[in-house]
Amino acid sequence: MNNICYCFCRAVRPVITGFGLILLGLSNALIAQDNVGIEEVVVTAQRREQNLQDVPISISAFSGDAIEAYMFKDVSDYVMRTPNASWKTDGSKSRRELALRGVSTFLDVNTTLRSATFAFYMDDFSINGSSSNPPIMDVERIEILRGPQATYFGRNATGGGISITTKKPHNDLAGSVMVDYSNFDTKDVEGTVNIPIVKDVLAVRGNIKYTETDGNIKNIHPIGGGNESEYKYARTAIRFTPNDDLTVDVTGTIASERSDMREGVPSGHWSFFAERLYLNDLKRFPDADGDGRAEALPDGIGFWPENRNKVNYDYPQNVGTNFRIITGRVDYELPKVLLTSITGYINSNFYLNGDVDGSSLDGYYEFRNISRDSFSQELRIQNLDETSRLRWNIGGLYAEDNGHKHTHTHPGIDSIFVDLGFFQPGDTFPGPIDDWDGIEGWALFGQVDADFTQNLTLSVGGRYSEETRKVRVDTNPSVKKKFTSFSPRFSINYSITDDINLYTTISKGFKAGGVTWFFDRGVPFDHEIMWNYEVGVKADLLNNRLRINAAAFYMDWSDMQVGFLASGLVEGEQGGVVVSNADSAFTKGVEVAVTAAPVDNLTVNFSAGYLKAEFEKARIFVRDNVCNHRPPSTECNHVMDGRPTPLSPEWTLAADAEYTFNLTPTYDGFARVEWTYRDTVDRPQVEDLLRPDEFPWQIPSYDFFNVRAGVRHKNFIITGYAENVFNSRIYQNAYRKAWASGVTVEPLPRSYGIRVRYTYGE
Repeated sequence: MNNICYCFCRAVRPVITGFGLILLGLSNALIAQDNVGIEEVVVTAQRREQNLQDVPISISAFSGDAIEAYMFKDVSDYVMRTPNASWKTDGSKSRRELALRGVSTFLDVNTTLRSATFAFYMDDFSINGSSSNPPIMDVERIEILRGPQATYFGRNATGGGISITTKKPHNDLAGSVMVDYSNFDTKDVEGTVNIPIVKDVLAVRGNIKYTETDGNIKNIHPIGGGNESEYKYARTAIRFTPNDDLTVDVTGTIASERSDMREGVPSGHWSFFAERLYLNDLKRFPDADGDGRAEALPDGIGFWPENRNKVNYDYPQNVGTNFRIITGRVDYELPKVLLTSITGYINSNFYLNGDVDGSSLDGYYEFRNISRDSFSQELRIQNLDETSRLRWNIGGLYAEDNGHKHTHTHPGIDSIFVDLGFFQPGDTFPGPIDDWDGIEGWALFGQVDADFTQNLTLSVGGRYSEETRKVRVDTNPSVKKKFTSFSPRFSINYSITDDINLYTTISKGFKAGGVTWFFDRGVPFDHEIMWNYEVGVKADLLNNRLRINAAAFYMDWSDMQVGFLASGLVEGEQGGVVVSNADSAFTKGVEVAVTAAPVDNLTVNFSAGYLKAEFEKARIFVRDNVCNHRPPSTECNHVMDGRPTPLSPEWTLAADAEYTFNLTPTYDGFARVEWTYRDTVDRPQVEDLLRPDEFPWQIPSYDFFNVRAGVRHKNFIITGYAENVFNSRIYQNAYRKAWASGVTVEPLPRSYGIRVRYTYGE
């Protein structure tokens, strides 16, 4: 590690120094201009309010006004506007998978408890165990932090972290109402009210949000239906401030998300699993090329791209999540010291029921339910002495996560297992399966920031984590495994001027290991480690008319956890192990974010991410229909060295511009255009990486435009909009939903509508 660090620092030193001198020259050349333009952005990435430009972390931050301007609906929207960030879905709102800097989890989305590679916090409480897509309503700020964030965000923040801060009650009577109507008969209604109960002592804030849509996918089978969806949310927040030193916040959120079908259309290309299941079933499947091998079933609807909105399912399907979150935060200010306590609990229930063969055949149907809950208690103490050259923050955390999964699958009359006489239609096979998974852990963390000079700050932090994982399947004995790690962080921040900062950071990320179940035994797998080496610059130029933030990084990834269907790592195994550790991988790249106000009333944003993420050393076992998978054969062993890791597009680009103009003394008009580009990306199922450059396992590069225009007043905004305005024929995801008709792809349809928001007292 020392050699890597030394070489990295030597290589980037002249680049950063030169870039800093150029920025200094630009800034001084235009120092005489008026100070108008870009506003300061406040973030809490280091658990205290700071100017974004002073924080030595690569961050994308979206204020409440920006969230409204972009009309963010879920996590995929703001990830798409973040450099070196990517996502996938399994066809429903609650099943988003994220990757930051090419670091993603390769573990099955249906795992009972699954360690992610990014932290996800709402109001400083970790919700990642149960939700990676909380509702965007009444949000003050969204922060996306790239690179390991173990010190404050804990285990599993190897790729980075996402922090959502909701708006809190205040002492004025206020409220807002939003109504949105768009194509597919989509209705979205949101309401907020803020009520002071006892002036300066007690206030309450409530939010509700309701969305329903007919969806863009239709089922042509006589049973009808499609991906109609209904989402219901509510939140209540209470703030108690009996004196100037004590603030108590209690917030409760409930959610109900339901879709009548997972979104997507058939690709006509089978997964490895479907090939093994159907390859010789010429009774029900076509052999169009005459090679004696069955092929995916067109089923009267065809495949993408000719088919963009139809399925043919003989059995109903529904998918959704219900969850509730309650958090309590206490801030008590002593002379020059702040004590903080954060208590949180989240409970979620995910369900997926119905057709899984994805055709009009009476093949297979499945019922799956995963319940998860998490509790944590965090205590922090930090100094508030603004005159001190030393700022510190220390704390501790206790957390518990528990999960239970119940699954049962049934064959229909068209199942090959019924043909062979193994089962009767409606039987359960291989029988109901129950998994229990539990995690108990604690951590100590802290960071010290020392101002050695007026321009130079050194930060040293770290986190010690210990957790125990316990897994049980059906009536088998439980298997336990303990994991510990210390994750340090070192950072140097140097201010060339008040408006130009250079920084360099070395940090370690830790993702806990676990236990995977193979037949009647539990097999532990180890934790994975990520070392991040990063340099960056943050500059406000031209008297706040130009902001440039840039970072370059190298991340060394060891013992990475990989999981894939009915296969495992080659070392000592010939298959069966579902999760194990590969040797190593790396990611490296550059991120740039630019905001400019070149003239009055015009704001332009641009972000770019370049990423190279590869397996350095990884050998996996994948059983298909070609290799001989009987020991001691090694024909199924595949070398992944040099292959890109999943969800790691080489280029991620986004740009937008908004121009405002006066209509009357009290009314402003505005128009904005947004552009998004994502490069080619592989799906996260590792066995599908063995089919390079093939549809649909590799998602082609795509781009699209959004446009918005409307009128703003002191109290209301009216916006007309169109997203994917040119109706580009693209799909953003591919996943295993339908066996018979192939891997499912998820199209991005054009959407258009109008939104009205009225606000009072905010």
